[in-house]
Amino acid sequence: MSSPDLPIRNFLDLSTAHLREETCKRLGSYEDVLAYETKYGWLMYAPESSGALAGEDAWPEELLPIIKLARDNGCAYVLFDGDAPQIDQLPTFDW
Repeated sequence: MSSPDLPIRNFLDLSTAHLREETCKRLGSYEDVLAYETKYGWLMYAPESSGALAGEDAWPEELLPIIKLARDNGCAYVLFDGDAPQIDQLPTFDW
């Protein structure tokens, strides 16, 4: 039985190939980036608006389009996983 009052959030499931290797190594260390390393990748919070991203100038350039894609599709988080699909809307990086 489901309850309509539960605070449920969605996540965008993306390949780690959408991040540069250096970005992956430092993902949780960028200012205002909330990311947690998992066994196979990272779980990162996607802020609600790019205007709220205080440190966005210091962020790697590939993060903002990823966050925008997540939020445009109703996702509060991005799960980067080595086995997740690569999508055509975002660049990929070989490493």
